[in-house]
Amino acid sequence: MKKSNEMSSTVEKRFFTVAEVALVTGLTEASIRARLQRGEIKHIKIGRRVLICKKVLNLLIGGNDDE
Repeated sequence: MKKSNEMSSTVEKRFFTVAEVALVTGLTEASIRARLQRGEIKHIKIGRRVLICKKVLNLLIGGNDDE
């Protein structure tokens, strides 16, 4: 059986945290959270966690929404 860190490298990530989106886009976490609050970025909440799907992240960085 593979270790969990080896398995995670084969599974494509579908959702990203605010910190990850900030890192990829070059924006601050505060600006991402402000956009979330204004409804400019679609997201889901699981408990206190805010997650942004890959399609939305691709749109934010100027790409297309293809997977």
